[in-house]
Amino acid sequence: MDANLIYAKTPIGDEAVRQSTRVVQRNLRMVLVQVDGKMSVEELSNKIGNPRLVHAALRELEEGGYIAPALVAASVWEETRKAAQAAGESDATEPLSQFSVFGPRSAMGADSGMSASAASAASNFSSFGKPILPTRNVKPDSAFKPSVAPPPDRPAPEFSTVERASPILTLRRIALGMGAALLLAAGTLVLYPYDRFKPAIEAAASDFVGAPVRIERVDMAFYPVPHLRLSSLRIGQAGEGSVAEVRVGSPLALLGSAPFTVGRIHVSGARLPSRQLVAMPFFRNETAKPAVLTVGKVLIEHSEIMLAEGVGLQDAFGELSFLPGAQLEKASIESADRSLLIEAQPSPLGVALNIEGRAWQPLGPTASFASLQAKGVLQPEKLLIQNIDTTFLGGILRGNWLLDWSSGLAMAGDASLSRIDARKLAAAFAPRLKLEGEVSGTLRMRSGSRDWAGLWRDVEAVLDTEVTRGALHGVDLGEAARRNGVSEVRAGTTKFDRLRATVNVTPSQVVSKDLRMEAGMVTASGQFVAGRDGQVDGSMAVTLQTSVSSVRVPVHIYGTLPDLTAIGRK
Repeated sequence: MDANLIYAKTPIGDEAVRQSTRVVQRNLRMVLVQVDGKMSVEELSNKIGNPRLVHAALRELEEGGYIAPALVAASVWEETRKAAQAAGESDATEPLSQFSVFGPRSAMGADSGMSASAASAASNFSSFGKPILPTRNVKPDSAFKPSVAPPPDRPAPEFSTVERASPILTLRRIALGMGAALLLAAGTLVLYPYDRFKPAIEAAASDFVGAPVRIERVDMAFYPVPHLRLSSLRIGQAGEGSVAEVRVGSPLALLGSAPFTVGRIHVSGARLPSRQLVAMPFFRNETAKPAVLTVGKVLIEHSEIMLAEGVGLQDAFGELSFLPGAQLEKASIESADRSLLIEAQPSPLGVALNIEGRAWQPLGPTASFASLQAKGVLQPEKLLIQNIDTTFLGGILRGNWLLDWSSGLAMAGDASLSRIDARKLAAAFAPRLKLEGEVSGTLRMRSGSRDWAGLWRDVEAVLDTEVTRGALHGVDLGEAARRNGVSEVRAGTTKFDRLRATVNVTPSQVVSKDLRMEAGMVTASGQFVAGRDGQVDGSMAVTLQTSVSSVRVPVHIYGTLPDLTAIGRK
């Protein structure tokens, strides 16, 4: 088919567009209403989007006499108009059939000279009977004469806007209906009085945590996903514990009657005392009675576990996983910077802890645990950490530590030290002391106070230590012995191969009564007292050993760290 050919409707085609029963095949009618005497076959194909369908429909419509090339169609319209006028003058009294596209049979026989076969073909276009296309042997140039011709100034009829847009309007109505339904559902979810379910939810939460739970507000939230939101929870008889927000992943999971089953719960802004945590049924393996609330997983964020006032793990994240029988499968708590990970599980003595640390800095950046492994037990008012094995200040520390907050704060611990960097140790605990070497030994400590800061300030400790291959900055004992009281020696450095001491630490001072230092041919022994303000007073007996003699000189050491003064006594 010629792509540039332009088709126009014939009178039969125009009548078929007006009466929708004439052409009922959808593809034919769709192409027929688009034929306007202006668009070429190619433009019509592009507009409908199916060239194959357009070409087939155009052939069939042309064979049926509904359309004709634009030039032929114009002559057909003119001849039809003249024939209608002539038929009106010759037989004005005979009304035209309203159900046929042809004029009266007498007019047809007199003016058009149609053959019997043509008349038979024309009868196929009557609105009576089955509306189908004419037979294939009817040619487009047959002299069909409709009863009524359109006015000369009226263009060929087009497919009406309503008829052309009906599928779009249908889809639009469906979309609007669905949108209205969604808005109605969302409005219902937002405005629904969820507080009516508060007593049942509080009862289920109380059974789950093993303590009374009060909820200030229950509502629905939609960001980031739809969820049931419980706000401002208080836990315990006096509300000792609190939770800022609980988000239930299944919005309808807690609406209705018990038992409740929830796949996932998000807890944010919790602040729980350790005694409430230890008393929770899943940390005590209490599963004898059927659970009112069964949870698959609890996710914790921005929460705090309080051991005592001002003491605890803050801004913690964690996860609790449960088995189908409401038993705890796994519980883990992690610090915000991921430097400390604690895994918990029930035990007969309390909550058993497995502790791992990575660059953990409980005492600040100067005293960090590069790596930490420990076991522990958390009880309502005690925390016992055992089997501590950690890389600490460049060396290794192993030991145990107990914290008790039943009446104020108290702690006790013991540790063994191996190859600790003396410079880092002094920087962390005695910044004014300038000491180098490797520290080994044992440490025993205890303390009691009302607060966490006072607990470390009031510590009492005994350190049996040995420092090897080091140097003490701030005093030169060898030079003071050589001068033998002639003059003072200020500052300087005393190098040594080995330094042994038993150091007693009290809240007010540090005392050592059996200090012994070895540095080749020079040895020294004595005692010293150092205050918290850095004031030092000590006496040492320095022995200078030569190949022929030995000189023993008493040396007095005094001053304020880090620079001291030493003078020999004759």
